[in-house]
Amino acid sequence: MELAAIPTISALVLAEDPTTSGVVARHLARAGFLVHEAHNEHDAIRRASEATPDVVILDLLLDDGPGTNVCRRLRELPSTEDVPILALTGSHDVATKVGLLELGCDDCLVRPCEPEELIARVHVLLRRRGNERLVRRIGPLRVHLVGGDAWIGTQALDLTAGERAIISTLARAYPAVAQRAALDRLPWRAATDVSSNVTEVLVARLRHKLAAAGGGVEIRTVRRTGYRFATGNSTEASA
Repeated sequence: MELAAIPTISALVLAEDPTTSGVVARHLARAGFLVHEAHNEHDAIRRASEATPDVVILDLLLDDGPGTNVCRRLRELPSTEDVPILALTGSHDVATKVGLLELGCDDCLVRPCEPEELIARVHVLLRRRGNERLVRRIGPLRVHLVGGDAWIGTQALDLTAGERAIISTLARAYPAVAQRAALDRLPWRAATDVSSNVTEVLVARLRHKLAAAGGGVEIRTVRRTGYRFATGNSTEASA
């Protein structure tokens, strides 16, 4: 089975105006982002919890609408507390911009805006986050959250595209469970693939490679839910 390449950066878009959401999503997709569009507040939180995005774009029409509630919630969740958030607003008012920054947004941009500026602002936020913030540690295991490269100590794991997609999703969710539904929707699945057990096969391969590398890091199955990382160290920490 030939696997597609993994998109470099994922973006979650929530706009209180559905038309705006589609426009923003198209701009990001043309710039090479893997884009997820959320349709409402609950959908945005669910998507962010299942597969932590690299950046979130919130288009806000109301000062206390769904977008602001999503921002507050994302800052409360351990898996998304440091994800960059760009707010789009129709207000030039300084107080509005300051309020968005105090709410937890990392930057705000007044619309209508040029696509080039939107993409540039997103790239700046990702650079500010820093490459080291994109590496998560699980015991002796280190996983790059974007590319899916992984190491046990100084030993790099030899992973396929599908295995990198799985291991990065597990690392994003850590220490919580990576939802099986999120793993089944990853973009590495070939368009012609109709097998229902591809995820299980890739997880089994990862388990074998982790065991061979040593270090005691395991992938455990959580019945009817998904998978999660575990180590023999109860005080394991994630970056």
